Amino acid sequence: MSATSAHQAAFQARLARIQAGKGFTKSTVYVGIDTAFTYLPQGRRKAGMGQVARNAGFALSFPLALLAGFLSFGLERYAAFIFAGRPDPQANPDLEMVKMAATAFGIAVVATHLMGLRDRGLLVAKALGVAGGMLFFHNLVHAWPQVFEHVFSPIWVARVLAETEPQSLLWRGISFPF
Repeated sequence: MSATSAHQAAFQARLARIQAGKGFTKSTVYVGIDTAFTYLPQGRRKAGMGQVARNAGFALSFPLALLAGFLSFGLERYAAFIFAGRPDPQANPDLEMVKMAATAFGIAVVATHLMGLRDRGLLVAKALGVAGGMLFFHNLVHAWPQVFEHVFSPIWVARVLAETEPQSLLWRGISFPF
């Protein structure tokens, strides 16, 4: 028997084993010339509660990033009150808004990074939360002045209440009621 016919015979034997149902191509490991080891591949793993919780976390990441941006603006206002006191009345309101926004956005990015919300797509949600804080934070002071008197000071709360209107939008120091 020649080498070519021996290879053809081995090939035909393999084809016969496959056709006989002893193995199929994705789960048959051929060891040596005449032996074949067949294993059953593991089925696909089903999603458990961990996967369900992870998916819920993905769905909640955008609102959480919005909330973090809003709260970071409040933290920025608190830090500005503690470190700088009253704002300078001669300051340019546009530059003050840019400084507030940049500081609050930086706080939001660091805070959400520590919380695990590191996705770049959430940067927009953080920025929108900061913008929402800049526009609507004074409404919280109007709604709960007693709480803000404990956190900030009665003088700060009185100034915010005097300079802004309740249920309004604050832009460049001007209140627009809605």
